[in-house]
Amino acid sequence: MSALSNILLVDDEPLLLSSLSRVLRLHYTVFTAENGVQALDIIQRNKIKVIVSDQRMPGMLGHELLGKVKDISPNTVRLLLTGYSDLDAILNSVNAGQIFRYINKPCSVEKLREMIELGVQIHDRIVAMQNDSKTAAPAKSATDQAKTEAEPPATLLFVGYTPAEIQKLTSKINVRFIVEHATTLDEAFAALNRVSVSVLISDLNFGEHDGIDFLNTVKKEFPHTVTVILTDIVDATMAIRSINEVQVFRYITKPVSEESFARTIEEAAKKHRTYQATPHQNIKLTAETISPDQAFQTSAEKLRAKLVAARIALTKSRS
Repeated sequence: MSALSNILLVDDEPLLLSSLSRVLRLHYTVFTAENGVQALDIIQRNKIKVIVSDQRMPGMLGHELLGKVKDISPNTVRLLLTGYSDLDAILNSVNAGQIFRYINKPCSVEKLREMIELGVQIHDRIVAMQNDSKTAAPAKSATDQAKTEAEPPATLLFVGYTPAEIQKLTSKINVRFIVEHATTLDEAFAALNRVSVSVLISDLNFGEHDGIDFLNTVKKEFPHTVTVILTDIVDATMAIRSINEVQVFRYITKPVSEESFARTIEEAAKKHRTYQATPHQNIKLTAETISPDQAFQTSAEKLRAKLVAARIALTKSRS
């Protein structure tokens, strides 16, 4: 009989922890902590595959805890229990890149277990791929290293901004980029099929089309393109969807300083290079190989049809 996977539940309500533990111990080895300090001690002493943390706890909030867990144990899959009212926490945790899923409260035990099981499978898949890559990868020669250091500039695609906005946003970027822009989603799909986009910077205001559906469509077709939302829409539902459906790299609300935006884009381009070199680090792609998403909703289906049509049109123009 194989050993049960280690998971960690963090909540400042002992009765809730006890209740969840009784159910989940049928499937996992369950560790519990009533605060962030206890949780970090457990993480340091044990190989935890999945951590589930409540957001509202005294001393250390859930998103702060998960940020520390990311540094200590990067392969631990991180889930945050939160309510829609915790907008600041949601945006902070998106922008620290520290969670895999938001789970809205209240949540059924069965739904929680489904998310934990997916997290365990993702953890195991990532670790297995890491071990395989260590075994298979030959040492880099000096020539290979030089080629890596001389990589071509990344391509940025801005969707939904004016040329003046783009010029201002890119004024402080310290490394070379190729900049593309699109005013409409049709133009964006044409650009995505025409060039290899490293980082997609997108608004969420697209009239009849849902901005998250658009980004989800792009991620399904171009999984290693890193997405950044830059918008004046400050909305908890959209922020939660941006993680749960897209694994967005950053959700930035306007206004943003040119310096801060430049740092974000340089980090996003680095993340894109990581995905290309080690695809298993792309947690959304890994998750979808384990548990493919359900069929697109009607609005998303229409967007995907537009993307495919743009690809066909480009192919015909080149023939």
